[in-house]
Amino acid sequence: MGAETTIDQTAQLPLVVNPDILQQAILYKVNTRVNARGELVFPCIPGMLSAYLKSIEKLFNTLDRPLPEDRKDELSKLLAAKLEQGYRTSTASVLILQYESVQPPQTGLACKVILTSSTVGEQYKNWIDTREPPLFGSHPDAKLMATAAKLGNPDRIRILDVGAGTGRNTLPLARLGYSVDAIELTSAFAEQLKTAATAENLPVTVTEGDVLDPLMRMKPARYQLAVAAEVISHFRDSDQVRLFLAKMCDFLCPGGVLLFSTFLTIGDYQPDDLVRQVAQLSWSTLFTPQELATAMEGLPLVQISNELVIEYERHHLPAGAWPPTPWFPSWATGRDVFPMANGRPPMELRWILCRRS
Repeated sequence: MGAETTIDQTAQLPLVVNPDILQQAILYKVNTRVNARGELVFPCIPGMLSAYLKSIEKLFNTLDRPLPEDRKDELSKLLAAKLEQGYRTSTASVLILQYESVQPPQTGLACKVILTSSTVGEQYKNWIDTREPPLFGSHPDAKLMATAAKLGNPDRIRILDVGAGTGRNTLPLARLGYSVDAIELTSAFAEQLKTAATAENLPVTVTEGDVLDPLMRMKPARYQLAVAAEVISHFRDSDQVRLFLAKMCDFLCPGGVLLFSTFLTIGDYQPDDLVRQVAQLSWSTLFTPQELATAMEGLPLVQISNELVIEYERHHLPAGAWPPTPWFPSWATGRDVFPMANGRPPMELRWILCRRS
């Protein structure tokens, strides 16, 4: 029996010397060694799903790793579910799309979707770590001080400060002799406020917690004045506004007054879902005047005044105290939601003053 002969199949292939074909082969070879790795971070805004998908496709095309058609629908459904989940959890939720080249001989990108969230308290803790104080201004709100002054002798007035922060309003009121109970969600702020009040031996009691928590209880009919400055802008919907107002009615004594700030739309403007989502992301939750009226309906509250915050504070704060912070004018005029230099956004921060009947 003779020896077997092995035929080199490669030798039977035609010899290629065409420079263009050889160049394509070289580029393919090098491309297998090119590694793409990175991540895209998106705020969890469900209304931005279509725009996010376009950004992902554009990036993948730029990396010469186009998204296969049969995977686009799968990715869309995954992102939609994650965006909704993140948005429900927190306005600070972000969706992270991590991508990396797969190993040859396969091509394309392997993707991983991660959802992360943080609370308002955690975000404010980051402010403490990264920003120079005072975080919210060095002077109390002028509208609050004017409202308190009309109530009579401070020795006889008890005030509830909701969302007191580090005490921008609480401490000046207490220094004038008002007895102030402060509610604060952020632990670090509450501790700072307690320390400051104790150091000056001021009539201040600090309660750490969320005013919307059903377990958060204060003594009923205890206060002649309740204030919530820059608090409702963190709420998620008008149901939370009504819950807040109902609780304030419980806490206020008959004839007591409630002062709060809230973003209201202007004219007949009706914000869509995307605008509302971006507003919440920007700590600028907005409502139409009708939505606010509905939230107050049936409650023992009578509206006394409705004033533009930025105009009132600009004209009544002490000289040199305006603006309270560098970011305040932009935020209070709705430009954190609608960043426009040559136009007026259809929303604005208003002071609402009510009396409990």
